Amino acid sequence: MSVNNYDIIIIGSGPSGYNAAVRASQIGAKVALIEKSLVGGVCLNHGCIPTKFLWTVLKRKIEIKKAYEYALNVNISPINFKNIVKIKNKNIDNIRKGMIKVILSYNIDLIYATASLINKNTIMIVENDKRLTYELHAEKIIIATGTQPKPLTDLLIYDGSKIINSNDILNIDELPNNMLIIGGGPIGIEMATIFSGFGCNVTLLEYENYLLSKEDIEISESIKKNLMRQGVTVINNCYNKIDQEVSKKKYDKILVTVGRQPNNNLKLENIGIKINKLGFIEVDEFCQTNIKNIYAVGDITGKHLLAYTAQNDGIIAAINAVTGNCVTIDNSIIPLVVFSMPQSASVKISGFSQYKDVSLGKFPFTASVRAILDSERIGFVKCAVDKFSKKPLAFWIFGEHADEIINVASQILKSGIKHIQRETIFHPSLSETLLNAYEDAFSKCTELTKKINKIEVQQ
Repeated sequence: MSVNNYDIIIIGSGPSGYNAAVRASQIGAKVALIEKSLVGGVCLNHGCIPTKFLWTVLKRKIEIKKAYEYALNVNISPINFKNIVKIKNKNIDNIRKGMIKVILSYNIDLIYATASLINKNTIMIVENDKRLTYELHAEKIIIATGTQPKPLTDLLIYDGSKIINSNDILNIDELPNNMLIIGGGPIGIEMATIFSGFGCNVTLLEYENYLLSKEDIEISESIKKNLMRQGVTVINNCYNKIDQEVSKKKYDKILVTVGRQPNNNLKLENIGIKINKLGFIEVDEFCQTNIKNIYAVGDITGKHLLAYTAQNDGIIAAINAVTGNCVTIDNSIIPLVVFSMPQSASVKISGFSQYKDVSLGKFPFTASVRAILDSERIGFVKCAVDKFSKKPLAFWIFGEHADEIINVASQILKSGIKHIQRETIFHPSLSETLLNAYEDAFSKCTELTKKINKIEVQQ
């Protein structure tokens, strides 16, 4: 066995590992990046990117069908799902090639292999062809191994054919006739939206009393209403109905989307890295584990399970590992987005639930000039504001381009500004809905009719 020395070794090339590797190299480190499967991790290959591609295809279909609203007569051919999947795969391949090009441009050693920890500085490598085994040594190690779909029960086991997970569903190339989706969180909602939009008969089951159980109730109910309008059968509070639905022979596919579990098969016990009761690696505000030269980033820490917070984790960990600095993670403002049809999104300041003197404003898309021009009248924006300081505290959005508008809302909250100024926001734009909802919290919105009753705040 040979020994190869590096300043830093990163295990996993998803959003956190990829960003950690590039940033570490940018600041002068000799880096090895180990990936056992495909560069890009879950996000690129089995998650947000392929999902958003399919969602975008559905959106284009809807836009074409609505062309008559602009006096355009357009005919759309029947959906060829197999061709859509081919284009999806081509796009993902191209994005992956671009990521690999970036990695190699920084002289990062990209190693396709399975890794396990021997001690706090040494990693055993088994390359994917299993013909070559050797050791790598580094002063610092970053673990970015991510997560995998969590099974519902020991009795409902993934078989990759009928009972499938969120990875499997993105690999099928034939549209099912009937699909049962178990789990009304973001993944379940997005898959119900996409596949029902393409013509599949979808039943969506959720344990809780409403979809997105931790989200604003009005957004949840709006999503449910639109899913049902799209033809989805939505069953809430279904704990005692799962076995009954699963046993029905009408479903071609049963998709289970009930959460994620960690990929922690690195033999962490060899060096005593602390994990919590769910198997996620425990880290401090510097992304450090209890073994001081080893860091963990992204989904493997179980904190947010979001690509963009994972990217930030990777960058912070790389800076700390290479320079010895103590840069802390600041996740006080994190936008959340669900690609329903239309999208939903929310963002709150840290500690929002502790505010008592809060006023809530609401602005419907039906009153937005830009939404009317875009023929996107479904939706609304809500804004929670401190009654005394007039500082915005939270935004909730249900409507077209919510995924883009929420970025503006996040920057508003992150900046800590106490007033949103009208002259800083272009007209006509959908971003104006943030301003109008903010002003409505004080009954000052000039684009709404006079209110009689105020809206109650939901925290």
